[in-house]
Amino acid sequence: MNEKDMTQIKDAITMPSELADSLLHNCSGAQAKHLPCTRYSRLVMALIAAFAIMVTGSTSYAAYNVYQEKNLAVFMDASLSQAEIDRIGEELKQISGITSCHFISGDEAWDAFREAYLNDDIADTFTENPLQDSFNYRLSVRLNADTQAIRDEISQINGVRLIQNLSELKQASLK
Repeated sequence: MNEKDMTQIKDAITMPSELADSLLHNCSGAQAKHLPCTRYSRLVMALIAAFAIMVTGSTSYAAYNVYQEKNLAVFMDASLSQAEIDRIGEELKQISGITSCHFISGDEAWDAFREAYLNDDIADTFTENPLQDSFNYRLSVRLNADTQAIRDEISQINGVRLIQNLSELKQASLK
């Protein structure tokens, strides 16, 4: 509120003139005293906002990088020896565009499946691991890489029987 508005309000209110003048003087003086504080408050708020934007931006950037990868599962023939499986893993790591390569054993696949989709009563009815031959390599592929070209290159490796996007696997298991 400016001084003109305050003067109009003072004139509209019925009160002793000394009290009205004192009120007008105190209110105008308070505004003048708080002006530098307001300026500093705005500066502090701007710095806090800039800091919050930087923090949020870096967090979003990290999340953005997580989504810059596609995930593939490479399944192999059940008859392969551990040495042949290891050789396939080394060949996969050499393919351009693949950022990580992790081996999942048949036991790990079964444990993950049991935990995600079966209750203990049903899971305990299995005497053997039905996913023993489902060992695979989980690959992360950069988003800007040609995934189809990478899949074609992987399919040329001896012993590879199936390549799937992990999203395809999850959708298939939900059906």
